[in-house]
Amino acid sequence: MPLPPTFDTAPAVCRAGEFQFAPGQTHQNGCVQSRALFWCKSGHGTFRVNGREYTLEPHDLYVLPWNRRIEYLASRREPMFTAHVHVVPWLRPGSEWVPNVPHERFEPLFDSPDRADVVWEGCEDVVRLHIDTEGPLGRLINYITCWFRETPRLEAEGRSLGVLVVRELQRKLKRSAPNSDRRPEELSRLLVHIDRCFQESPTVEQLASILGRSRSHVLKLFQRHLRMSAKAYILGRQIREARELLLSTTLSVGEIGRLAGIADPYHFSKLFRRMVGMSPSHFRHLGEPLPAGEGPSVHNRVPPPPAVESGR
Repeated sequence: MPLPPTFDTAPAVCRAGEFQFAPGQTHQNGCVQSRALFWCKSGHGTFRVNGREYTLEPHDLYVLPWNRRIEYLASRREPMFTAHVHVVPWLRPGSEWVPNVPHERFEPLFDSPDRADVVWEGCEDVVRLHIDTEGPLGRLINYITCWFRETPRLEAEGRSLGVLVVRELQRKLKRSAPNSDRRPEELSRLLVHIDRCFQESPTVEQLASILGRSRSHVLKLFQRHLRMSAKAYILGRQIREARELLLSTTLSVGEIGRLAGIADPYHFSKLFRRMVGMSPSHFRHLGEPLPAGEGPSVHNRVPPPPAVESGR
């Protein structure tokens, strides 16, 4: 049973990372003991939590419950690129902080007496939110994934980040009104147009002319239903194209930026780093997808922290 919300909780981030799914790739975990923030940065797919299916679209952030059974299915056309942050809501003060969470009942730490769930008000079940890369929660998730991947991961930092995640999530839940999954026909038309000509970086005025409506009407459509600006959506589509080209071609970074619709190499690299959390060349080096099909759980392999060189 989860601890009550009035309990003096001690949250900690115990795992984080990013993952590029291969087309049509499936994956499942039997029982994950964490509260997770699962962010679809780009691409599409579906997943099931305890038998219930959910869709994944760019900028979706799902808050996932403790002790969940989860199955993933990536789109064959545009597989999702995701980020995840695993939070243990209560990690006993003074206990050992281990940078991992069990994903199966037979794994170490499963039902550890030093770890427990806590009631998060408003998150009794799966919760779907929409976030922007430039928003506080998006920036925090990007920082945490880089921290887990590229630093020695100190315990004090893991515990402090856990507090930050919980507090920022609470703020986001208070700010977010219920989201409707139904999109107006006008917005759907614009999204189809953007998908066909994002390389040309269409302006808001050009989008408005397609509908025969005002610029402010287009801005309201995107903000009301996607929780982002039209410019941010177009940029996200361009970065998604760049990611796919980085993983599937040997083209130069500058050429990939041009093909994605961002001609200036410096500007492209700056935008890519801001939205993905790493440079295009670093992403190409680290972001190769696993082959499609069944295989060992990627969650069971904990990458060692980088060695810390002593100063001379």
